[in-house]
Amino acid sequence: MTNILSFRPESYFLFFLVVLRVSGIFVTAPVLSSESIPRSLRLYLAVICSLIIFSVMPAIDIAFDRLTTIDYFLLAAKELMIGLLLGIVPRIMFAAIDFAGTVTGFLMGLSISNVVDPLTDLQVSIIASLEGLLATLLFIVMDGHHIFFEVISFSYENIPIGGFMFTSNKIDFLLRIMGDLVIIGLKLGAPLIVSLLLANVIMGFMARSIPQMNVFIVGFPFTIGMGLILLIVGMPHLIRAMSLLFAKSGEQIVELIQIMAR
Repeated sequence: MTNILSFRPESYFLFFLVVLRVSGIFVTAPVLSSESIPRSLRLYLAVICSLIIFSVMPAIDIAFDRLTTIDYFLLAAKELMIGLLLGIVPRIMFAAIDFAGTVTGFLMGLSISNVVDPLTDLQVSIIASLEGLLATLLFIVMDGHHIFFEVISFSYENIPIGGFMFTSNKIDFLLRIMGDLVIIGLKLGAPLIVSLLLANVIMGFMARSIPQMNVFIVGFPFTIGMGLILLIVGMPHLIRAMSLLFAKSGEQIVELIQIMAR
């Protein structure tokens, strides 16, 4: 067991590497990286988690006297990269939910009334903000934030310090989950997207058939009302889909760790 009170220079450098890996997760992981959480609090949490991990992690035998300055920088970059990648998978899930809400809000005609997302501190559609808050609450209720702390411990069992190599299989995995972002977003918003698209097509035919009708005055309330009704009716199914999505994200994180371990 490594002890930070051993007052050896290499112990402090090892602790610094642990802080880098844990801090990477606090930078990219949803909820933990929320802009509504003060940065000083996130820093304290990262240091506390690093102390816990550092005190229970197995002893690591690294010949520091043989390392050059470039080797030290490479070790630090590898540990930071591991932490960033571990938080990317659930972040993509939240991005897919945000994409579905953005497309739905655009078709409903609510894209002109954006609000500030508390998670990213960016302006997003009202529907995207609503689904993002719902996903965050569901993620916390399902103890999804506990996954990150389990992942940190699990990563040290499979990826020791300095054992990360950025190879082509890792790039293929990242490209695959990035491609799934659009597919998952379209699947989540498909019922509302298709229904609102058909509603807009019908309004277009009505505008051509009845030139005296002001399609803007009739169309905006119609699409907004229809979208809200469909959103309320489909809310249980949306929550069920989000639950399955978050459950799948845990499997993908484990798969990513196993890929990084090779």
